[in-house]
Amino acid sequence: MRPVLKLFPKVLALSLGAFLSAQLLAQVEPAISYQGRPIRFAVGERPYYYGSSAMMPLRTVCLAIGAGVKRGRDGREWSIWRGSDRLEFAAGTPWFTFNGARQTLRVAPEGRGTIVFVPLELIQTMAGGGLEVKATYAEGRDPAIFFGDRLQRFRPGEAPFRQDGVVYVPVKSTASIIGARVDTSSEGVRLTISRSRDKVIYDLRSRWFLFNGAQRPLRGESSVRGKTLYVPLELLQALVGSQLQAR
Repeated sequence: MRPVLKLFPKVLALSLGAFLSAQLLAQVEPAISYQGRPIRFAVGERPYYYGSSAMMPLRTVCLAIGAGVKRGRDGREWSIWRGSDRLEFAAGTPWFTFNGARQTLRVAPEGRGTIVFVPLELIQTMAGGGLEVKATYAEGRDPAIFFGDRLQRFRPGEAPFRQDGVVYVPVKSTASIIGARVDTSSEGVRLTISRSRDKVIYDLRSRWFLFNGAQRPLRGESSVRGKTLYVPLELLQALVGSQLQAR
């Protein structure tokens, strides 16, 4: 019995870690709009993320973009039409045809109960680029952070936020995500953030920073919430560019 007892805490820790990851991911959902107008969804058909792909309910989104939709006899095959365009796909299959041309999908459409959810790129083809997605926390006001097209998870109390048009992120957690190191001066007023050969130097509460010795402006200044220090997202974007994004 001893091996079982030794393994149990490890199994429990792994299970707890997976549970917490799922809880954090569940806090984030896509906000969908078409031509600038938000699309509203019933509780049972809320969009969600599958990896980095935004999944949305087929019928509701088709109605919003003015497209017709019809299910085949077998229940898996679907047809969508809008004007002279026609799109066909099958649930569970990672490809579709648009006006006869086959295209691949990163994520296959799937059924959840009686509702079929499809990835954004499938409907975007029919909508002509009019659909927009912004990842938000469940409250509907906080931005979600992506690095390398992967949605990043933050601990409770460290959620990024938007204020006066500026996105703020917890500096230590975000630096860890991008593989950077954060050092604080002995006086506690200057941050040095290093990644490979690049270096950012930032004095707290200021609206500028140094990137490899060159001065750059900031649209906002550092902020403290609870025990967490936040900085404008652009401060860390200086080190990795568009790989780090808020949506």
